[in-house]
Amino acid sequence: MEAMWTALVIVVASVVVTIAACLLFGRSRAHEQADDRDADSRGFLGAVVSGLFIVALAFYMVIVWEENGAAEDNAAREAAAIADAYWQTGVMPQPQRDRIRSLLVEYPKLVADKEWPALADGSADDSTTSTLNSLHTEVLTLPSTPDQVKSARERVLERIREITDLRRDRLDQAGGLDNTGKFMLIGTIVGAIGMIVFPLLIGFTARARHVVQMSVTAAVLAFVCALCLGMTHPFSGVLRVQPEAFTSVTEELEGIPVDSDR
Repeated sequence: MEAMWTALVIVVASVVVTIAACLLFGRSRAHEQADDRDADSRGFLGAVVSGLFIVALAFYMVIVWEENGAAEDNAAREAAAIADAYWQTGVMPQPQRDRIRSLLVEYPKLVADKEWPALADGSADDSTTSTLNSLHTEVLTLPSTPDQVKSARERVLERIREITDLRRDRLDQAGGLDNTGKFMLIGTIVGAIGMIVFPLLIGFTARARHVVQMSVTAAVLAFVCALCLGMTHPFSGVLRVQPEAFTSVTEELEGIPVDSDR
């Protein structure tokens, strides 16, 4: 809701400023007719400015789409690794088995309930980190015999390494756009501003149809820029990724009988 109000304020402010600029600095119709011989060159330059805006916007949208897709894919892979590690515990001896299972159930809960909201601010949750470290330590205490336990121990350690790597990637993504994404965002905003400023600089008239045209253009461009600003972070804003993978795996693990073996 707050993002919608912010976008509305940006759109309205852009339209008001554009209308005021057209009325204050618009040229007369007679001056426009005198400059008709320059129409082709002005049209070409306007097309160049529009083209640069469209290119920057396209690249930015691709970057954002890929970042959000990667965040969703990583979350699904991390949840799958948690589930696989849990099923490996069936052959483990007590009391380690219950402790490891408890930590495996607790970890996705913490990710969904505590760490995910913190990702919007680019930070990690300390309790989630502590749980993952405890899980690693607990698995390392398992005996290396018999072969079934040894195999399960190695498999769970592999899954923990995978979980750790995927979580690290998630925390890196929580930092927001990389330099390329930021550059394309700046290019998009500059291009949008250029598409409004350029006609005013070359002598846009203050006739009603021109003012309406510029106002509509400013509203559309302001909305696009507000939308782009709302997509700078994969864990907040318009297209934020939800922790559905972790809530789903939590429900799955809690539905497994306590004494379930492989």
